[in-house]
Amino acid sequence: IESGSNCTINPYCIIYGQGGTKIGDNVLIAGHCMIVSQNHLFNNHELIRDAGSTEKGILIEDNVWIAHGCSILDGLTIATGSVIAAGSVVTKSTESNSINGGVPSKLIRKY
Repeated sequence: IESGSNCTINPYCIIYGQGGTKIGDNVLIAGHCMIVSQNHLFNNHELIRDAGSTEKGILIEDNVWIAHGCSILDGLTIATGSVIAAGSVVTKSTESNSINGGVPSKLIRKY
């Protein structure tokens, strides 16, 4: 896990580092967020525990705000200037200077 300067990571956040998590400068992460740089595979239905996993990593670029209770899933980039609305589940990379929200998260608007 790498973090840039002037970042705020609030209480009860969980940040996985298995696949690599990089957080840029001036990033705000509200409480109760999950940043999960690992994902389970489902190719062994007899014993799910032995199915393996992927570890692609997560990049959170500069000047990002991740609101309360968000989940950021493996293999994506939160682009510079992105805002992630409270309670969102981010499954795909965001565009720069955008507001994203929902389950799964979608582009709400660019600014």
